[in-house]
Amino acid sequence: MTYAYSGRRLGIAVVVGVLACEPRHAPRPDTSVAAAVARNDTLVRRVTRVLRHASALQRVTGAVQARGALEPLDCGRVGQVLDQRGSEIATVRVRWSMNAGDGALLRVVNATTDSAGLSRALFTPGRTADPQVVTAQVSRVGHIDFSVSIPPARIALDPERLTVWSDDDAVVAARLSDASGVYLPGGTVSWTSSDTSTVRVQATDHLHARVLGVSAGSANVVAWVGDASVRASAVVGVRPVLGGRFVTIDGGPVPPMRMEVRAGGVRDSIRVVAGQFRERIELPRDQDVEVFAVPTTRDGAYHDVYVRVLAPRQLQRLDIALVRTTWSIDAGTYRGREVKIDAARALRRSGGAGFWRLVPNSGTAPKKLLGWRESDLPLRLAFNRGRSFEPISAEDSVRFWSIAAQMESDMGTRLFVPGEMSGETLPGPGNLIPVEISAQSSEGHTFVAWTQSGDANDGVVLFRSAATLRDAHVVTHELLHLLGFGHTSAWTTVATPSGGREPRLTVEDVAYAQLAMRLRRVQQETGARPGLPVALP
Repeated sequence: MTYAYSGRRLGIAVVVGVLACEPRHAPRPDTSVAAAVARNDTLVRRVTRVLRHASALQRVTGAVQARGALEPLDCGRVGQVLDQRGSEIATVRVRWSMNAGDGALLRVVNATTDSAGLSRALFTPGRTADPQVVTAQVSRVGHIDFSVSIPPARIALDPERLTVWSDDDAVVAARLSDASGVYLPGGTVSWTSSDTSTVRVQATDHLHARVLGVSAGSANVVAWVGDASVRASAVVGVRPVLGGRFVTIDGGPVPPMRMEVRAGGVRDSIRVVAGQFRERIELPRDQDVEVFAVPTTRDGAYHDVYVRVLAPRQLQRLDIALVRTTWSIDAGTYRGREVKIDAARALRRSGGAGFWRLVPNSGTAPKKLLGWRESDLPLRLAFNRGRSFEPISAEDSVRFWSIAAQMESDMGTRLFVPGEMSGETLPGPGNLIPVEISAQSSEGHTFVAWTQSGDANDGVVLFRSAATLRDAHVVTHELLHLLGFGHTSAWTTVATPSGGREPRLTVEDVAYAQLAMRLRRVQQETGARPGLPVALP
């Protein structure tokens, strides 16, 4: 039980026994002492009367579950007043009050306590999901509270559907009601998002939340009360804000650019300032987006850009690396030579894949040039004699490594180092790349494995005979494939799809290879996709 006590001291009843010969004084008329006097040698008893007063207030009725707003409670509110001895006391004034919702009703049955010390009141809760409190108070004793809450049975969110930009936010409100559909102001709602990579939610007060668009897509904003058995959701669509920048792979300043996007029937220009752009454009959903960009300088130093975007989220950070139309070879045998670069020719398929190979082959991920991470170079090559059909002599090995050294000299960088393959060392990712003699129709064949990000991570180089290890054209051709490059007939090259007798990398081979490797480095450092004049998703 709950008690409220006064601060007054308890009264004391005193009984005194006295043996007297005769009475000395007669009792005063206003005394509070009653005396009984008999003849001599008679026992006299004195009794002190103690005044009772309210000293404690306790709750009689316990917790009650409300069915709904505006429905009277099955059980009334009852408080009991006790005196200083802990006994029930009647005729004590009890003041009843309430802090409740709209429409609440409090009817006092008896404001003064009955013979059992009880005071009663009937309560009908009002319209609110907050706790509603009825208070019983006795002067100089204290008060006790009777609390009841209306359980929300439904949640409605406003709005139920909304669309925001990927850099914008909106407010969602929750509305609670009871089982009868009566609206309940107040209450507390919890919030979350079904996909925080798309939408994030933060409560702003008990019934409102701020919804922040993060990435293009759709997610549910979920609201619930209590144990989440009562919940509701709203669908939030996020439109991508087209934004990004241009970078150059040679470290030069970004030239002035004219930029345009197209999707479905929408065609709009994008303003580029200091190489950066950011625009809100309502593009049709589920449509590929084509991005065109043209340098406006007259020197034609950079290629035009044509990018096709398949995933809307990629529009939010559309960083593009501009590719020069000429390349000055910066290392190796041909250092200082300037070579014209035609990116379209480098990508043109010739005997399978172009000289620049783009991955992934399918899907919505942005394509990148295939190649090894710089941290993976030089590659460790080892003759796998156990799997070769012919023995590999010391002369074969010396000639093979001489050809590889010439290739490194022409490129101006370390590309390969010899490794030793034993029975305990197996080829595989991050390990040795085997060179084998295999029964096959072609002079050489190279397999390269790569991840979706375009990073090569494994490979094997096959030759038809041990004598082929001494053929400079075939060895250089296959090692160029191992680095991630394909075939071309667009210039004089060691990478012709068939025939050809170039014994080493040509100046064009080096220029296109160096530019591609530099472009891959920029992609790795900045995440920019190659700005090429052909449609690359």
